[in-house]
Amino acid sequence: MYETQITALVIGMAILAARADEPLVHQPAAQATPTAVLVPVPLPLTAHTEAQLKGTLERVLKDRPVDVARPIVVLEFQPGEQADGYSGEFEPALALARYLAGERFNRVRTIAYLPASVEGHAVLPVLACEEIIIAPQSQLGAAGRGESTIGPTMEAAYREMAARRRTIPVPLVLAMLDPRRTVFEVQLVDGGRQYVLQDELDALRAAGKVGSEKQVDRTGDLLRITGQQLRLTYGFASHLAANRRELADALQLAPDAIREEVVAQDSWRALRVDIHGTITTRTTDDVAHTVRSVQTDQSANLLCVWIDSAGGAAAPALRLIHLLAELDARQLRTMAYAAGEARAAAGVLALVCHESYATDDAILGGSGDAYISPAELADMRASLQELAHAAQRDWSPLVAMVDPELVLFRYRHEGTGAERFLCEEEYRQLADAAVWKQVERIETRSGVTGAQARQYGWLMDTADSFEEAVRHFHLQEPIAVAQRNAVVVAIERLGSQPWLASMLLFIAFFALISEASTPGIGIAGFISGISFLLYFWSQFLNGTAGWLEVILFVGGLTCIAIEIFVLPGLGIFGIGGGVMVLVSIILASQTFVFPRTTYQLEKLSSSLFTMLAACGGIVTALWIMRRYLAESWLISRIMLPSPAEDLDLDRAEALVDWNYLEGKRGVTTTPLTPSGKARFGDDVVNVLSDGVLVSTGTPVRVLQVLGNRVLVEPLDGG
Repeated sequence: MYETQITALVIGMAILAARADEPLVHQPAAQATPTAVLVPVPLPLTAHTEAQLKGTLERVLKDRPVDVARPIVVLEFQPGEQADGYSGEFEPALALARYLAGERFNRVRTIAYLPASVEGHAVLPVLACEEIIIAPQSQLGAAGRGESTIGPTMEAAYREMAARRRTIPVPLVLAMLDPRRTVFEVQLVDGGRQYVLQDELDALRAAGKVGSEKQVDRTGDLLRITGQQLRLTYGFASHLAANRRELADALQLAPDAIREEVVAQDSWRALRVDIHGTITTRTTDDVAHTVRSVQTDQSANLLCVWIDSAGGAAAPALRLIHLLAELDARQLRTMAYAAGEARAAAGVLALVCHESYATDDAILGGSGDAYISPAELADMRASLQELAHAAQRDWSPLVAMVDPELVLFRYRHEGTGAERFLCEEEYRQLADAAVWKQVERIETRSGVTGAQARQYGWLMDTADSFEEAVRHFHLQEPIAVAQRNAVVVAIERLGSQPWLASMLLFIAFFALISEASTPGIGIAGFISGISFLLYFWSQFLNGTAGWLEVILFVGGLTCIAIEIFVLPGLGIFGIGGGVMVLVSIILASQTFVFPRTTYQLEKLSSSLFTMLAACGGIVTALWIMRRYLAESWLISRIMLPSPAEDLDLDRAEALVDWNYLEGKRGVTTTPLTPSGKARFGDDVVNVLSDGVLVSTGTPVRVLQVLGNRVLVEPLDGG
C-alpha cells in the first residue's frame, strides 16, 4: 500500500517537474499594447506623393521593431477638395500597391481607412492592404474612371492585387475597372457562394453547380460599392467607421493611441512662433496675424510653436487654443515644443497641436499665473470638450491641464491592453465602458512632467532641444522665426529673468538716492528714470504690468516729492509714497494682486525676493562706499553725511553762538531742501533756506540767527 502511494507521489512530482518547463498557455502573459500609426494618403496619387509616402512608410518600418503585438499601420486615404477620391495616374498607384503588398509589410498589420469615397486607380493601394475600414456612406470602386481603354497590363495589375490580399474577389475588382465586365453572385448547389464573370458563370452552369444566380447591381458604368454594402452585404470590410474615434473603437485602441505620422516631404517650409511669458490678447493677436499671413502667401506649411509660458487669462488663451487646434494639417501642420513650462492653458496649447514635444523636466498643466474663476473654468471645460469631440480624442487630459479638481484615471482595455486616461464623467459616457478597467489614479494637480506626458502617450516624444524635436522633419531650409522686433523680444525675455529685474531695480534706486544728494536733475536722475522705464516696459511686454502699476508708481513719486519740497517733516506723504512705489514694483512682476493659487504664491515669493535682493544690494553698496570709498572725490560729492557725522556737528553747533554770523556771506556745501549746510569761513553749520531749493556751491547771506537755527537767503538769484 505504501509502495503504491510512494510510486504515485513520485510520478506526480515528475509530471509537475515536466510541466514546469512548459509554457503556461492557459495563463498567457500580458501582451504588449499594440501600436497604431496613421499615415495620410493624399489623393490624387502622383509620382511625387508616391515617393513621399514610401519615405514615410520606410521610417515607420524602421522605427517599429517586431513586437509580440503586430504594429498597426493605417493608411487614411484623403481625397483633395477637387479630387473627389479620384487618382488618374496608374503607374504611381501600382508602384505603391506593390510596395504595400511586399514581404516587408508582413511584419505589420496594414489597414486601408476610407473616410471618404475613393475612385480611380487609388483603388489599387486599397486592395494591397490586409483590411479595409470604411465610412458607411463612402464608396469604393470606379477604378477605370477616366480611362478610355483598359489594356491587358492594367487588368493584370488589378488581378494581381486582388488575388494577393483577397479582401475583395477578383471579378468584383474587374467590374470596378472595366465597364464591359458583368458580375454575378452565384449560390452553388453544395451551399457555397461565388462572385463570377460571365464566362465563369457559363462554365458553372454547364457543370450543373449553379443553385441560383443574380447579377450584381452597379451605379453607372463602373461598379461602386458603398461602405455599408462592403461591410453588411458582402463582408469585405472589417469595420465601419465614420471618423477617427470610431476607427479607434474598431481597433480597440484609445483615440490618442493612433498617432498620425508626418508624411515625408522634400519641401517643408517651417516658421517658428514663440509663446513666452503670460498669454495675453496681444499674444493671441500676434499668432493669429502670423497664421493669416502664412495662409495667404503660403510661405510655410509647418508652424513650430515654441512654448515657455505659465498660462494666461482664460479668454485669450482659449482663443489661441482654438486657433491652432482647428488648423488643417494638410495645409499648415503644427508642432509644439514645451521648452521649460507650459502651465495651465499653455499646457492645453501644447497638446492640441498635430505633434507635441517637450523636455523631460518641462511642466505641463497645473496652476498658472492667472486665476481662472469657476465660471471661466466651466466655459473652458465645455469648449475643450467640444474641441476634443471634433478632433475625435478624449477630452479629460485637456481639461486636466486647467482644472486642478479634475481626477484623472488610467484605464486599460481587458482584451488588447490599450490605455486611456479619463475622468469618471467621460468614462461613464463610453459605449464600451465595461471592457475598460480602472488601473490607477493620475495626479495632475501640480502638472505633469514632459517625461510623464510621454509615458502617457500625450506627446510624440521628449527632446532636449528644439532642434532635436524638429529633426525628424528633415528640413532642407533654415527655420524662419516670426517675431515683432528682435530688441523687444530680447527685452521681454530678459525682463522675465529675476536677476535682471533685481539689477534694474538696484540701479534705479541707487541712482535715485544719488540724485537726492545733488540739486536739480543730473545724470543720476536720468539713469534712474531709464532703469525704471526699462523695468516697467519689460514687465508690460511680459504681460505682468498694467496701468494700475504705473499709476501707483507715479503717485508714489509724487507723494515723495510733496514730502520733500512742499510739506517737509510730516512723514505721511513720504512713507505712503514709498509704500506705493514698492507695491507698484512688486505688482509689476506678477499678473495678480492677491495670490489665489499655488503658482501665484510661488510667484509672490519670487517678486518679494527680487525686491529684497535689490534693497539688499543698495544697502551693501552704500556701506561699502561709505566704509572704503568715502574719501574719494566722486563718492564724497554724491553721499550725504552719515548720522554720526550729523550728530557730531549738531553737538558742536549747540556749544557755539552763531549770532556773529548775522549778515555774513557764505557758500552752501549741500543742497538746501530747505535745510542743509553752508560754509562761512572755516565754519560749516546747519542752515535753513527761506523756503526755496538752493543748490550746492550757491552764495548765501545770513538773514537771521535764532539760537542754533541759521536762516539764509541765496544771493544773485541762486
